[in-house]
Amino acid sequence: MTRPGFIDLQVNGYSGIDFSDPGTTVDQILEAAETLAQNGTAGFLASVTTRPREVMETCIQTIAEAIKKQGMRGRVLGIHMEGPFISPEYGYRGAHPADSVSPPDLLWFGRVQKLAEGNIRIVTIAPEYENALEFIQAAAPRVVVSAGHTNSSFARVRQAVGVGLTMATHIGNGCRQTIDRHDNPVVNLLACSEVTLCFIPDGFHLPEAFIRLVISCRPIEKLVVVSDAVRFAGMAPGRYTANSGAEVVLSSEGRLCLASDPQIMAGSSSNMIKCMNYLSSLGVLSEEELWRVGYENPLKILGLRPENLPIGRDKVGYDVELQRFKLLA
Repeated sequence: MTRPGFIDLQVNGYSGIDFSDPGTTVDQILEAAETLAQNGTAGFLASVTTRPREVMETCIQTIAEAIKKQGMRGRVLGIHMEGPFISPEYGYRGAHPADSVSPPDLLWFGRVQKLAEGNIRIVTIAPEYENALEFIQAAAPRVVVSAGHTNSSFARVRQAVGVGLTMATHIGNGCRQTIDRHDNPVVNLLACSEVTLCFIPDGFHLPEAFIRLVISCRPIEKLVVVSDAVRFAGMAPGRYTANSGAEVVLSSEGRLCLASDPQIMAGSSSNMIKCMNYLSSLGVLSEEELWRVGYENPLKILGLRPENLPIGRDKVGYDVELQRFKLLA
């Protein structure tokens, strides 16, 4: 079985190009899209993370221009707005800068969606904000609202699901290292069976046992693999400065974390084919199920069909004997 590649709902950047950098150009975004395609990602959402509002507006507008320039069947399938409507608490906000985090703002979201020309397809929020339910109810008919970087209670998650929350952003991450063993946002999201779980099986973000737990908690149609790749993906190991100003360290093994706190991940250096091969190596999903979590399910979330993807020969196949995905010549 072959496919044109995987579908990634969360790509922050790739090979030196950052989608949350206001200096990134339309051509650089399309260059990153082509590089990703050559490495097994047929289509993706460009993620814009928490930054000052004027910076996020610039980045979103540039991505929208890239989508327009690429044409009807381009590889940039839309925008994932991951912030600024996330928890301000240390640990839960991850590597997002605290001074740019803010409560959900419907008026501003409407402004940036207009700048995006309707291309914001997913917005990540923390449901515990006082006005989060109002925001979810207003946005959800047209945009996938996902819980992430949150310290929400179970009761609040249930309320959010009731008004339109349908997804969890990188479950098991965007969370403190030490939490209550029973009452915590990870358990609270796992306990809501309506919520589709996105997870990062790159070998660093989640231990094997947690990945097996996630898979056991949902039917296959409620699971989606994402890479959470950042601009340091595809680059040499070393110490770098993120656009947020934070110093990050990329190890020789591929783990990316804050230099100030190695316990906090700073995104992923893996692309989808690396994530899918790690997941395959665990032997917990069949070939058909692997294709569903990495290709079919994300397409369905976006309301797309395979014929919406760029025309071209298949790019990724699965070696049943080796249980590995491979790029095709």
